[in-house]
Amino acid sequence: MKSIVFSHKGKREVNQDFVMVQNINPETYLHLIADGMGGYEHGEIAAKLVAESVLTFLSTVETINEAQIQKAINKANLAIRQLREKNNSKIGATVGGVILQANQATCFWVGDVKIFHYKNNRLVKESTSHTLMNEVISNGSIKDPKQISKYKHVVTRSVQGDIEHSQIETFTQKNLDSSDLFLVCSDGVHDLYDGIHLQQILNTSDSNEEAFNRIEKRLLDEAKDNFSLITLQI
Repeated sequence: MKSIVFSHKGKREVNQDFVMVQNINPETYLHLIADGMGGYEHGEIAAKLVAESVLTFLSTVETINEAQIQKAINKANLAIRQLREKNNSKIGATVGGVILQANQATCFWVGDVKIFHYKNNRLVKESTSHTLMNEVISNGSIKDPKQISKYKHVVTRSVQGDIEHSQIETFTQKNLDSSDLFLVCSDGVHDLYDGIHLQQILNTSDSNEEAFNRIEKRLLDEAKDNFSLITLQI
């Protein structure tokens, strides 16, 4: 297994993304990005708190499954709520990650941290962000693309102390081999790159390292928001 990680503040004053690549136990690995919510206070503190809360809970679990991941998110919610009440301020984060164990990957997310799965450099699966834009597209309540795009960064699920609005979504990929590649990225990345664009870069680069150097270079030049990316090559 090989990982490539980068994180940068972009054009913002502070990087409110928190990136975690960590062994939960000798055979289980957590790759996670938490993104402090824009417009809220202390986003960098919220992101770090959410990531560390998830890791702490999952480190106590013998078998990690969807129910246990949800419990980890619930624990993070509790930590955020306690901090929010202590400081009397709005605070929260979105989160997404990949847990690799027993030759399978469990991908989970709350909000707009995005996960892509490639096999032989072809996109086979991606997460659907919990945003108001995706909701109005799904229910067909608004047809005008210009109106829909206004809701792109309005998240409908997040970790901000309310369990009801922080339900995870997951997908699992089994029987992994060296052709499998996972990407976890904050919205600063997928604002500029969609899954097919990333696939094209993978297919026109001599190595994953070259591909992600190209991606990072453009982000450093153009990204307006914080941007963070983790690649996980099986």
